[in-house]
Amino acid sequence: MQANPTPIDQLNLAGRVLQDGWFKSTVTEVGHDMHSAPETIAMLLGKPITGRAGQKIEPLMPTEPARANAKSLSVVHGLGSFPMHTDGAHRLQPPRFVVLVCASPGRSPVPTTLMRFRDLQIGTSERAQLETAPFLVRNGRRSFYSTICSRSRPFIRFDAGCMVPQSSESETSVKLIAHRANEVGFTPVHWRTGDVLVIDNWNVLHGRGLGVSEASSDRKLLRVSVQ
Repeated sequence: MQANPTPIDQLNLAGRVLQDGWFKSTVTEVGHDMHSAPETIAMLLGKPITGRAGQKIEPLMPTEPARANAKSLSVVHGLGSFPMHTDGAHRLQPPRFVVLVCASPGRSPVPTTLMRFRDLQIGTSERAQLETAPFLVRNGRRSFYSTICSRSRPFIRFDAGCMVPQSSESETSVKLIAHRANEVGFTPVHWRTGDVLVIDNWNVLHGRGLGVSEASSDRKLLRVSVQ
């Protein structure tokens, strides 16, 4: 006989995500359905915020460059792999958590890849460079300058899609993270319909299908960002 699902509000969800970097489950295991799960889970973590289109629940589907939002990673990468990044890096403060629910893995499923920033084992001198090397963060008229790390803030900001290196040290910083990431490796999350993934967006980078040539356009994730 199958045990009843544990209500997600009894799981100390935020604590588990902060400890491990992410939390993986299914909508049935946490006692919800596909439609209510994304925002219900998000509200247990903090305040759900709207995305670029003004939606709290954002559908994410692989899109060809010609049809993609001008500010999205799809403009550059299309149906291919997405590089590791911080969600919402274009914001002054990126979302604290990201909730993803799989509505459909697609005909040719590709994983979401995860990497804890702490696992890169950045040394003291390397960290100092990440704290000083400048980037222009492109966000239209609200663009600003920033660094990957800072002692004055608790989060990592990293996204080659919106962060433009402004010095040779900045370019070296990007190469350092890429090189160290290849050494450490990634954790793949393989999707099935109804799967739930909560990511610590301040300390974990994520991407799409690294090492996979192309995602099918019928892959659909539902995202809610949490501040």
